[in-house]
Amino acid sequence: MTSVQNPQLPSSGSSMQPSIRFSLICAVLLLGAGVCAAQAPPGQSVEVEEAFAAALGAYEAEDYAGAFFGFRDVYERDPVHTKTTAAHLMAGKALYRHGDHQAAIDLLQEFIREYSSSRYREEAERVIAAARIGREHKRVNDSAINLGLALPLSRDELPLTQSIFSGVQLAIENYNSRHDPKIRIVFRDTKNSEAGARSAANALVNEGVSVIIGPLFSDQVHSAARSVEQQQTVMIAPLATDGQITRGRRYVFQVNATLAERGRYTARQAVDYLKLRDIGIMVEAGNPMSEEMARGFEEGLAAHDLTPTFVYQVGPDSDWIRSPNVISSDSLRAAEGIYLAIHRDNELDASRLVGRTVINFRRRGVRPIILGSLAWPSLDLNNYNLSMPIYYTDVYYVNDLSRSVRNFVQKYEVANGGAAPDRLAYVGYDVASMILENLDEGDISRERLLGASLYEGLSIQIQFGDNQRNTEFYFFRHTPNGPQRVR
Repeated sequence: MTSVQNPQLPSSGSSMQPSIRFSLICAVLLLGAGVCAAQAPPGQSVEVEEAFAAALGAYEAEDYAGAFFGFRDVYERDPVHTKTTAAHLMAGKALYRHGDHQAAIDLLQEFIREYSSSRYREEAERVIAAARIGREHKRVNDSAINLGLALPLSRDELPLTQSIFSGVQLAIENYNSRHDPKIRIVFRDTKNSEAGARSAANALVNEGVSVIIGPLFSDQVHSAARSVEQQQTVMIAPLATDGQITRGRRYVFQVNATLAERGRYTARQAVDYLKLRDIGIMVEAGNPMSEEMARGFEEGLAAHDLTPTFVYQVGPDSDWIRSPNVISSDSLRAAEGIYLAIHRDNELDASRLVGRTVINFRRRGVRPIILGSLAWPSLDLNNYNLSMPIYYTDVYYVNDLSRSVRNFVQKYEVANGGAAPDRLAYVGYDVASMILENLDEGDISRERLLGASLYEGLSIQIQFGDNQRNTEFYFFRHTPNGPQRVR
């Protein structure tokens, strides 16, 4: 039994209920009450006819409790009359529609015992079967663990939400196929606004979810944080990159890498994996992103009791290219590696800057190991005739040859009309799977997440540090055949 079998996105404010495909059964089996009414021949007492009609009216108005009492009044009248069996059957159907599945089963089994030759027997048996399915559905749903999703349904962000939701859904289906109690998705629309995110978080907390995935963007995470902090509900932000969203908070966790965390991780790999000790830093003055990466890298060195060989501040693009010519020869020769804190919104621009900067290092007669904290997949070593080692950090990597990845892709395409999973679908799957791996008696605690071992997902690695930010990423080396993962 799965938590969600329909891949379509839920409407705003809906709770995803475990589906047993019984809704179609209800539509087919619960025949209109008019069938029963048509069976009664003329000659009934006016009082019985009026009572039956009143109960039928309540049923059609979806007042199922009132309908049950009305039909019961009719079938309990003595002596038996031609409305007795119809009213008895309809009372059972009213109980079913009211959600009293066991009471409906008991009443209709009594009906079959008393009126075994009734022309309504077959219909009573069908309703009993549907009620048993409904009873099981309710049992599973009542014991389900609620996982909250706070994502936007606004037009521009809908594709992002659809991808993340589909990935989360597959992770939950995999879990539910092997475990009890089941996981249930509770979805709330953030309306892509701070107020909407705050409202969504409040609603999810009030519904008693064990954990919340979302919101997507940093400003909305800040807005939603107050509710989860007050109620001590864990909230995991899958995409936000603002380094402040966890500061001063205990229950907000951040999966995506801040630029500072990328810098720290790159420094750790430079020291632990590449065994470098003398590393220079080049940072773009006045570029907050570049400065944040450089600060993180320097902090990473300090964690190993190291200081930079030099810190050189450059200006705009042309300064990056000229900088190898103005840094002193002694500084360049002393550096085993140089960290380039290059940040550009356009990855092609960043790759071009790296290539031209490194060419000038070579012209100076030095070949340090080049380090970076952002992907440079467009860096063509052959085009630049670069032979010195170049390494960089990234948060995302999918091994297309992995059996787990192939299985995920196959299931995703089946569930989504042949569409292949994108990056956010993988992220949704991995974040949800990490949560499910760390459930503790149906709950997810701050302490459990902070003490959890490294989660190695299909596309991301997750291990939270003391600041509740993810500290594990991937380390790549550029080769003539493209980036190669080394860590």
